[in-house]
Amino acid sequence: MRGPAGRAGPAPAGELPGRPKQAAEDEGTRESVSRRVWLTRIAVVLGVVFGAPSLLVASAPPGAEPAADGAIAAATAEPALGAPQVVVIGVPGVRWDDITPEGTPTLWGMVGDAALANLSIRTVTSRTCPVDGWLSLSAGQRATWPRADHSVCELPEDPDIDGSSASYPGFGKIAAYNADETQYGASIGLLGEAVQDAGGRTLAVGSGAVLGAADADGRVDYYATRPTSVPEDEWARASLAAVEIDDLVRAYLPPEPVDEEDGEEPSEPAEVEEQDRDTLMTEVDEAVAETMAEVPPNATVIVAGISMDRGASELTSLLVSGPGADGGYTHAFLTSESTRREGLVTLTDMTTAVLRELELGPVPGTVGRQWTQVAAPAEAEAVADLRAVNTASSVVGTMMAPFFTGLVTVQLVIYAAAAVVLRREWGEQRRPKVLAVTKVVALAGAAAPVAAYLANLVPWWRSDLAALAMIATVLVADGIVVAIALAGPWRRSIIGPVTIVAGITAGVLFTDIATGARLQLNSLTGYSPVVAGRFYGLGNIAFATFATGVLILAAGLAHFLIRSGHRRWAVALTLAVGLAAIGLTGWPGLGTDFGGVIALVPGIAVTALMVAGRRVTVLRFVLIGGAGLVLVFGLAFLDYLRPPDERSHFGAFIGQVLNGEAVSVVLRKLEATLGTLGNWPLTLLAACALLFLFGVLNRPLNWKAGALQLAYERVPALRAGLTGALVTAMVGFAVNDSGIAIPALALTIATPLALYASVRAMELGKPAATDPGPSGGGPNGGTLGPMQRMIALRRLREVGQRPGTS
Repeated sequence: MRGPAGRAGPAPAGELPGRPKQAAEDEGTRESVSRRVWLTRIAVVLGVVFGAPSLLVASAPPGAEPAADGAIAAATAEPALGAPQVVVIGVPGVRWDDITPEGTPTLWGMVGDAALANLSIRTVTSRTCPVDGWLSLSAGQRATWPRADHSVCELPEDPDIDGSSASYPGFGKIAAYNADETQYGASIGLLGEAVQDAGGRTLAVGSGAVLGAADADGRVDYYATRPTSVPEDEWARASLAAVEIDDLVRAYLPPEPVDEEDGEEPSEPAEVEEQDRDTLMTEVDEAVAETMAEVPPNATVIVAGISMDRGASELTSLLVSGPGADGGYTHAFLTSESTRREGLVTLTDMTTAVLRELELGPVPGTVGRQWTQVAAPAEAEAVADLRAVNTASSVVGTMMAPFFTGLVTVQLVIYAAAAVVLRREWGEQRRPKVLAVTKVVALAGAAAPVAAYLANLVPWWRSDLAALAMIATVLVADGIVVAIALAGPWRRSIIGPVTIVAGITAGVLFTDIATGARLQLNSLTGYSPVVAGRFYGLGNIAFATFATGVLILAAGLAHFLIRSGHRRWAVALTLAVGLAAIGLTGWPGLGTDFGGVIALVPGIAVTALMVAGRRVTVLRFVLIGGAGLVLVFGLAFLDYLRPPDERSHFGAFIGQVLNGEAVSVVLRKLEATLGTLGNWPLTLLAACALLFLFGVLNRPLNWKAGALQLAYERVPALRAGLTGALVTAMVGFAVNDSGIAIPALALTIATPLALYASVRAMELGKPAATDPGPSGGGPNGGTLGPMQRMIALRRLREVGQRPGTS
C-alpha cells in the first residue's frame, strides 16, 4: 500500500478501518475509562513535545522538509495492510466497441487480467442517464431522477463543498422521490451509508460519483474534481472511492436553451462523428490511466459504463481487477444469478459486489446478486463475443417495433383476405387453388413466432448487414416449418398440419427452456438484456407461444387416439403433455415463470375435460384455478428454502410476502398489465383475431354451419385445444405484466391454425352423420340409425359437442 509506514491495527469484525465506529459506554465503567483517557492524553503530549521532532528528523530522507501539521494524524488514519478497498470508475457510455488495442491501450491492457462482462444498465425508464446510473449503484435498486427532457441526458449537478467533504444538492428530494414515487422504492444512499456504518470512509471524484458514494444524507467524506487532486493518504484511507469520467457524455450535451415563445425550436444534441468519438475515447483512456496511477495497489478496481452517453440504452462494458474477496480477479467472464448468462451482469449486481468486496455482506433493500467468474476465451475473442451480444441486442431493439407492426399488419391482411375467400364463390377451377394458397398462408402466419426463435440458431448478428440477415433467417425458418407441415402423410388430415406446426412450436421452446433459453435471448419474440425484463427462463411472449403450441399439440394427438377408440389414453396423454409443460414452465432455474403456471393449469385442465367429454362448469373451473395457485406457491416456497443467492424470483416473491412488500409488487404488475392496453397494435391484433375467430369462421356458410364448426364436427378435439388456449391467454393477460401481449401472441398462432382447419374442412365438405365410435356413438364406428342418432345427439348436447366424424 502506498503512503507512510505507520498503520492502524486491524478493524473489528464487521467494521471497516479508517473511521472508528461510536459506541455507548457502560455507566459502570465511565470513571475508569476517564482516568485512562487523561493518562493517555498526558502521555501523548509528552511524546509530541519531547519525541516527535527527533522521530521526524530520524525518519526523513536527506534534504526533506519537515512534515506539515497533521501529517502524523493522517498517517495513523490509514487502513491496515490488506484492508479491503474498492474503486469504482464510472464512464458513462463506454461500450466494448469503444475499447481497442490502438485507441484505448489502458483499458485494453486490463482485458488480459480482468474479469469482463456486458453490463445491463436498465433503471426505472428505458433511457439510463448518468444520474440514474449513479443513483442505482447507490441504492442497489433501480432508481432515477426526472429530467427536463426525457430524451436528453443531463450532467449531475455540482456538489456543495464543506471543507474536504461534499454533499449533493437536493439529495433529500431525490431520495424521497425514489422511495415514494417510483415502483421500486429504492433507498438512495444505501451503499455509502453501509460503508460509513461499518467505520469506513468514502471518496468521490466528480459530481456523479458523489451520488454513487453518498450516505443517506447525500454526503461523502472527501471530494475532488480530479484524481490527481486527491492526497495520497486520502486514497489510502478510503474504503470506497467513486470516480466519474464523463468525457463521452459531455460531447452529447443538449444545446443552449431557447425561447420557444419567440418561435425558436429546441434542437437535439449534435451527433458525434466516429473519428471524434475515437478521440474522446483516447481522452477517456488517459483519464483511466491517470486514476489507476493513484489507486492503492490492494484495491479492487471496477471500470463500468455506468450509464449511456445519449440515445437509447445499450449494453455497456465492465472490467473488474484486483485482489477481490474470493481469491482475486483474473481473465474471465462474469455472471450472476440475476442473469445466469456468461458475460452478462446488471447494474444492481455492482452494488452487491462492492458490498461483498468490502466484506459487508448483503444489505436489505438491494436486489443485485453476487457475480462469479467463469472461463473466457482469449482476449480478442472474448471482446468479440461481448460485442456480438450487444450488436444482437441493438439490432433486435431497432427491429422490434417494425417486426410487431409488420406481424400485426400481415395477420390483419390474412384475416381480411380469408374473410373474402370464405364468402366468395370462386368457381370449380379457381376454388382449389385459392383454398390451397389460403392454407399455406395460414400456416406461415402461425409459424412466424417459432421462426423468430429458430432464427437464433444462425449467428446472424455477426453479419455486416445484421438486420437484413435476421429478417432473411426468420423467413427461411418460417418456410421450413410450413414445408414440414405440408410434406408428410399427415397433410391429408384436417388436424395433421395443425398438429405439426403446434408441435414444432412447443418442441423448440421446450428444448430451449431445458437447455438454457439461448434462443429466447435477443430474439424478436423473446427478451432483451437491454430491456432487462427477464434474462433467463420462459419470457411472457415465449410463454404465450409455448402454451398455445402445447395445448393444440395435445388436442391434435388426442384426436388420433380418440379416433382409434382410446379416449382414456387421449385424456392421459393430454394430462401428461400438460404436466410436462407446467413443470418446465414453473421449475426454478428452468422456466421460472410464476404467472405462466397460474395461466397454464386452467388451460390444460379445460382441454383435458373437453377431451374426456365432460362439461366445464364454473365450480370445476374455480377448483382448477385454486389447484394452480397451490402449485405455484408450493414451487415458490421450495425455491425460497434455498440460499438467498440461489433463489429465482419465485423464492424472492415469497421473501417479499414475508417482508410485507408483496402488495407493492402486485400493484406494480397490475399497473404494467393495464398499461399494455395502450399498445394499440397488439390490442388491435387481439381484438381482430377474436372477431375473425368468432365472427367470420363461426358464421354460417352454405351448409348453414360456420367453417370452424365444420372442422369441429370432423375433429371435436380441435375445439378442446382452442378453448384451452383461449383460457390460458385470458388468465395470462390477468396475471402477467406483459398483459395484452399474451392473448395477442396466443391468437397469432391459434387463429391461423383454426383458419387452416376451417379451410381444409370446407374442401372436404359437410360430413355425413356417422358414428364417432368411442367418442360418442356405437362401438363399431358405423352409421347411426335414427334411435342411435337421437341418443348420440342428446349425449353430445350434454358435453357441448356436435356430432360428426373424427
